[in-house]
Amino acid sequence: MIVTLVASGDPALEPWILGYAATELESGRRVERRVVPARPNCFLQVNLAGNQTIVDIESGERIATPSVCLFGPLGHYRYDMECANGYRSFRIRLQPASAGRLFGVDPLALADRFQPISLPDGLLEALHAAAPDYPAMAALCDRWIAGLVAGGLSECEVARAARVVRERRGQVGIGSLHDSSGLSMRHFQRRFKALTGQNPKHYARVCRVAHAVWMKECNADLPWTAIAVDVGYADQSHFIRDFKALTGMIPRNFVRHLPQFTALRVAAPATVHA
Repeated sequence: MIVTLVASGDPALEPWILGYAATELESGRRVERRVVPARPNCFLQVNLAGNQTIVDIESGERIATPSVCLFGPLGHYRYDMECANGYRSFRIRLQPASAGRLFGVDPLALADRFQPISLPDGLLEALHAAAPDYPAMAALCDRWIAGLVAGGLSECEVARAARVVRERRGQVGIGSLHDSSGLSMRHFQRRFKALTGQNPKHYARVCRVAHAVWMKECNADLPWTAIAVDVGYADQSHFIRDFKALTGMIPRNFVRHLPQFTALRVAAPATVHA
């Protein structure tokens, strides 16, 4: 699997999106199946070519993903993903609490699920026409998201707290974030879950393990012991317990399910506001 990461060209969108990612099946590979571990954030995905099937490991149900869909956060390992026939997609990687406010969906209803979503008239066609020029596709999405934000949306304190947890890979005291919010702890926790689909402590665990998976995907030779320390685990057994709870298997076994992974980083053209 080849993954191309594209940065947004509009710094003003940082509270709302993490950037973009294009995924494509490597030439010569007919089918690839990989586990989908827990993740803290949502993303909007546009399927450009080929087929993608989500396999529910609990029920065995196989679900073909729509041409445009919104994937919610995953609190545990529940799905495998199968790609075939020259699969290629483009994703808008969303900040933890932005999906509900940008697209009017209930984050709690989206947790551990995905659903079809509509794009503005002409945007889907423009994205297909621009592919595989991923920076150009990112610029198109930048303009769309900037238009949504221009309607008067602002980032609330709890959404900002969720963004801080993700940016620090879960290595931040929830108490300090609660203190800066000005809310009671109970109200803060309830509001946090309403915005992200997960409670703060579990969300922080997911961020830590998701970053551990990302590090291994980017560098398969990096030892799990070093990764565990980097994401804040002084106790290896604690890391293994959390990892298994959120990916369905221990690190040593999980690595066998990783795809061949190449991450390329490019920047989108700067967005010019009229």
